[in-house]
Amino acid sequence: MSAAPRRNYFNLFLGIAFLGYGGYRLFSFFNGAPYTTFRIIIALGFIILGAFDLYKFYKNKPPI
Repeated sequence: MSAAPRRNYFNLFLGIAFLGYGGYRLFSFFNGAPYTTFRIIIALGFIILGAFDLYKFYKNKPPI
């Protein structure tokens, strides 16, 4: 019998942190901060990584 998959709470923490940081950067850009295109792309990358980490966290639901 194989062990049930456990949730990795590090993925939850990283997902929230990346989404928060990337969202903050985009929010400040839309409010008038002078960012270069590279910084905007990096902020979008953080948001994508955060969403992927949250997906990995919620994908591995342990059985009840």
